Amino acid sequence: MSAAILPNRRDEAWRYSDLRAALIDTPAPLSGEGHIIERLAAGAGARTCVQIAAGENRDAFIALHGAHGLNASAELVRVEAGGRYRRVVIQTGAGVIANLACVELGEGATFEQFTLAMGAKFARLETQVDAHGARARVDVSGVYLCGRGDHADLTSTITHAALDGVTRQLIKGAARAGGRGVFQGKILVAQGAQKTEAAQNHHALLLEEGAEIYAKPELEIYADDVACAHGNTAGALDDGAVFYLRSRGVPENQARALLTEAFLLDALPDWITQETRELIEGHITAWLEDVE
Repeated sequence: MSAAILPNRRDEAWRYSDLRAALIDTPAPLSGEGHIIERLAAGAGARTCVQIAAGENRDAFIALHGAHGLNASAELVRVEAGGRYRRVVIQTGAGVIANLACVELGEGATFEQFTLAMGAKFARLETQVDAHGARARVDVSGVYLCGRGDHADLTSTITHAALDGVTRQLIKGAARAGGRGVFQGKILVAQGAQKTEAAQNHHALLLEEGAEIYAKPELEIYADDVACAHGNTAGALDDGAVFYLRSRGVPENQARALLTEAFLLDALPDWITQETRELIEGHITAWLEDVE
C-alpha cells in the first residue's frame, strides 16, 4: 500500500493527527471504499455491523488494546425507531490504534457513548452519527489522558437531519509534558432539523509545561429555530484550589491528583454501571499515580 493514500496534516480532519507519519513503517492493508479507518479495519478483518431493532435496547463494552503495529477496527450501527444503543469504549496499550463508529438513528432512537482514551503512539477514536429520524437523541462523552510520548484524538461528527433532535456532548482531558490531546467535534443541524437542541463542551488540563492540547469545536447550523451552544477551555489547575488543599495538610502531588481526578470524573454519564465506573476510575487513578 502506498503511504500517499493515507491522510496527513494537509487534510483538515487530520491536521492534528498525522496518520501517514504514524504508519510510515507499519504495514496497513486497505480494503473496500469509504472512510480511511473503515478501509483499514476491513483490511484487518475488524469491520462489524450492528443492527438494533425497533424498541430494542442493547449495551456494548469495547476494549481497544494496542500492541506494536496497527490496531484498526470499525463498527457500523443502525438503530431503528425507538431503539437504544449504549456503548462504552476503553482504549489502552501502545502502537497505532484507530477506531471508527458510524451510527444511524431512526425516529426516536438513542445513541449513548462513553470513551476513555489512555493514549498510545497514535490513538484516534472517531464517532460519526447520522440522526436522520425525528426526536433522535445523542449523548456522547469521554475522557482522554496523554502522558509523555502519547497521542489521543477524540473526533466526532453528529448530524441532525430531522425535527426535535437532542445532542449532549462533554469531553474532558489531561496531558502531561510530551503528551498530545486532540478534540475535534462537529455538530451539524440540517435545514429541516427545526427544534434541535445541542450542547457541546470540551475542557482540558495541561498538567505540565510542554503538554499539548488541540481543540476544534464546531457548530454548523442551517435551521433557524434551534437551541445550540458550545464551550471550550484549556488551562492549568486552579492555584487557589491547590493551595486550599495544601493548607489542610494534603501534599502537593496528592492535591493535584485529587483535583485532576474530580475534574475528569465529571464527564462520566449517569448511565454508567457501578462496575464500569470503578474500572474507569481505576484507570484514571493509576495514570495520575504514574508520575516519573
